[in-house]
This record gives sequence, structure tokens and C-alpha cells, in this order.
Amino acid sequence: MSAAVATPRGRSTGAPSARSVRRGRRALGGLAVLGALVLAVAGCTPTTAPEPGAAPTIEVAGDFGIRPTITIPDGFTVGETSTATLVTGDGPVLVDGQSVLADYLAENVTTGEVVADTYEGLPEIRTFSVDDLGQPLYDLLEGATIGSRLLRVELGTDADPNPHVLVLDLLPLRAQGEPLEPLPAMPTVTLADDGAPTVAIPDAAPPVSVTSTVLIKGAGPQVTLGQSVVLQLVAVRWSDGAVADSTWGVAPRAVALADLPTGLLAGLVEQTVGSQVLVVVPPADGNGQDTLVYVADILATGDVAVGPSGTEGQPGGDPTAGATDAPTG
Repeated sequence: MSAAVATPRGRSTGAPSARSVRRGRRALGGLAVLGALVLAVAGCTPTTAPEPGAAPTIEVAGDFGIRPTITIPDGFTVGETSTATLVTGDGPVLVDGQSVLADYLAENVTTGEVVADTYEGLPEIRTFSVDDLGQPLYDLLEGATIGSRLLRVELGTDADPNPHVLVLDLLPLRAQGEPLEPLPAMPTVTLADDGAPTVAIPDAAPPVSVTSTVLIKGAGPQVTLGQSVVLQLVAVRWSDGAVADSTWGVAPRAVALADLPTGLLAGLVEQTVGSQVLVVVPPADGNGQDTLVYVADILATGDVAVGPSGTEGQPGGDPTAGATDAPTG
């Protein structure tokens, strides 16, 4: 099997590759659907174009992280399940127990029907484990690096005899962009190898109003009011430097912007996906008790509602835990 840039021939499915600033996306089926589609793994190396006289191939166009366009040629048949890496990410290899942030599009090869699509909502937050993903999907992702785009064409099952095609993006779990100089007199942030921030509070009185500074400027879509976001964040008390809340070492958090404290909301709106933002929030604009210092990595945004369990169709716990309640510890 080969993968190539889509050409204006055959039957084209999917949507234009350009994404608007407002990343309007809706999850249709969840990774449970993909787990049901995945059967076995067989290696397949992509090429840049089909060989002359070669059998028709499924073609994929679009940049990593943007909803792909999948072109299924007329007369295409699936003889065996196969996979290909369309983009090899330069991030770390997935390891057991870590979080997975995935966007994917799955289509029925025979009918062209969209079976699952997260590009219309928020990417899914999962754990790289057999228990969470199931053995077939775990095997599909094993050995992949973050930042990769994977292609899979698979045979049907007894329950659904039609073959399917899947394109999956393994999204970054930390801010990606241009480092910027922070505002003076702000808390100092140092990053661990995995991107987890440590915050040092200056020996000074906290600001009396919401103050924010961009530490890393991402190149993704802009966050706008009314959206939901996926964040990695840590919240530290100005008074003693204690961590009041953190997603690092747990999982990124999907949350509606409207559910965030007003001060943190003000610091995130109009920022871009991929950015890391430091926001100092006085009590009146936060939990009413402490000045909190937030370091937030904006991983995704979308025009979707997010309930108490996180992204639609997945477990998650309270997405505002630690953000609106009084800090503990």
C-alpha cells in the first residue's frame, strides 16, 4: 500500500484541509469506535506517489494536526490490513501509562461514510495502556512518536464487513512554539524535560490585578470566547509557592472557558494553540482566597461543549478541579 498527496481523481471524501481560526470540531464515535475497527498490524511503507501502472491507492492530503482529505479511488479493494506512517513526529516515543492526545478520522472504504471524526470537536485524551485503549489500538500506537500521523487500512469484521481507512494524529502534550521574554517582576518558570513547569515566586507583593505574559508563542488557532480548550496547567499559590493544582503527571484537562475563573479566562482568550501562558490571578478574580499563578499550555481549542467528565465520550473527572475551588495543601 502507498500513501500520496491527493489528486483530483476518483472519489474524494473528507473536508478541505484548511482550518478556520475557530477550531469547530465534534467527536462522532470516540476511540472505542477505532478500537473496534483495529484488527491486526502489518507494516507498509508510504511513497510520495503511486508507481506507474500500480494498483489504485488511498491518498491522504493535509498537514499534521489539520483534518485530512482522504481520497478513495474508484474500484479500490482491501486485500489485507496494513499501516503506514505518513508523518514521523520528532517527539518522544509513547510509553506505558502516559497520556495520549489524539485526533483521528475514520471512514468506510465502501460507502465513504465517516465513522469517527474528532477534528470537528476536541482531540481525545486517553492513557496509553491496554486497559484504556484495548489491545488492538494499543498495538497500533506502540512504538509511535508524538507528532506522528498514522494511516491504517483494515479489513472488515463479521459485525461490519466493510473495510475502513483511519488517519490518526498524535498531538503534542506540551506547548510548541517560539520562546518569548516574560514581563519583568513576574514569577520565574523552568521546564523539565517533559515540559512540566516549576514556578518560583519572587520576593515581592503580588499584583493587584490580573497580569499575564506569554512564555511560548504557538502558531495554532486563536482561543475565542465560548470555546472549550485542552490544557496542561499548574497553579501555584503566591503566598507560599505551594502547588494548588496540576495536570502534569496526570492528564491534560478539557474544560469550557466559561467554567474557568475570570482571571484565568482573561489570560487565555486571544492566545493561540501551542502557547504557554503565565497568568497571575488575584483572589477577587479567582478563588476568593489566594493569589494564584497559573502556567497553562494550550493544546487544543474547539467550538464544543465540555461536560463534567471532560471531552465528550471519555472519562475525566471534574475539569475545573483546583481552578475554581479553594486550593488545598
